[in-house]
Amino acid sequence: MELPIFNDNLKSSASWTETLAAEQQLWNQSAASAEKARQHQLEHLLRRAGDPLDPGRLLAAAEKLSGWAAEPDARFSKDRLLELHTTLLGAEAELRQTEPIPLNALHDPTPAILLPKMLDLAFDWFSTESFAELHAVEQAAVVYLRLLDLHPFSTVTEPTAMLAASFYIERAGLPPLAILSDDITQARFNQALEAAFRMLTQPLVELFAEMLRKAMER
Repeated sequence: MELPIFNDNLKSSASWTETLAAEQQLWNQSAASAEKARQHQLEHLLRRAGDPLDPGRLLAAAEKLSGWAAEPDARFSKDRLLELHTTLLGAEAELRQTEPIPLNALHDPTPAILLPKMLDLAFDWFSTESFAELHAVEQAAVVYLRLLDLHPFSTVTEPTAMLAASFYIERAGLPPLAILSDDITQARFNQALEAAFRMLTQPLVELFAEMLRKAMER
């Protein structure tokens, strides 16, 4: 079974995979550097959030996610997505019952009535061999895009999707995923997201890789 956002444009490029691997070898994964990376992630998630986020609940969700990623047989599931959203929201997570506003002109959110089934199918795709063969950064991009495409929640969907994507990054021994909140990076991110909804996913993958490299350089 092929992933819905996976074709020849989502293939590892030595220009970023080798650079990221070299930076990862130099990155000091001490407790202090890990904490600094976590604070970097939280800072930019809070700045970029379209919906209000409680800093304490965001920290609890991020720490919970990092714990899952550190497990010997680390897996992310639909149940964990719901638990993550519950932690962020401070209330029991519920899949949306209404139709959301599209994120951009190319976004066609899944109808609410189909959402439970489509979310199950998404996590089935994430457990396939073809997904496992992707680089961790590519996995993160696929998960992030698919969750945005489905738009499973009425509120804080984007931060939930970004944290879910970070699971695959952290599982690979990389720092938590954070998109810088400055205007230039945000404009690039919006452009990459629009391209991804046109099935051109490589710009988003490369932006994720660049953000990780910068986080390790810090």
